[in-house]
Amino acid sequence: MPGLVLDRRHLISVAGVVFGTALAWGGLALFWPEPMAGNDSAADRLAVAAGLLVWPALPLVLMVLAVALARFATAAFDPLNDPESRFQRRAQRALSNTVEQTAVFVPAMLSAAALADPADVRFAGVMTGLFCVSRLLFWVAYLIHPYLRAPGMIMTLNVNVAIVGYALYRALG
Repeated sequence: MPGLVLDRRHLISVAGVVFGTALAWGGLALFWPEPMAGNDSAADRLAVAAGLLVWPALPLVLMVLAVALARFATAAFDPLNDPESRFQRRAQRALSNTVEQTAVFVPAMLSAAALADPADVRFAGVMTGLFCVSRLLFWVAYLIHPYLRAPGMIMTLNVNVAIVGYALYRALG
């Protein structure tokens, strides 16, 4: 079996992992607010988290609009038969991935908020902000070149793993 050879693509991905991780955890450290008062019940914490979920919907709406406008501008209405531009293919793949990542983030956020210690619900705003920034970073970088999407993808993965991990910790604790 031949040895692992790291080419330019691998090095870009590794750099993206390091950069995305630094962005996610640096953002957590920088923007983590002080403990909040008045979130004593699970319903209060769920209300906070649910109110924040409009923000992850915003990148999705922007991506859907971008794909729709690109289809309109190029008259590529039939996704199975009409030729699509490179922009359209990349925008669609970024949209699909964002739908998948949002499907992890939303239930994890609601679960974590319901199970959180009342003072810890402050994580909801930070995680939501980082999730949105990571998705926009992923999208813009993907449109420039697929190799550049790694920081946004890893940043999203870090946020999702952290929030799922917190929810599991609280559920098992």
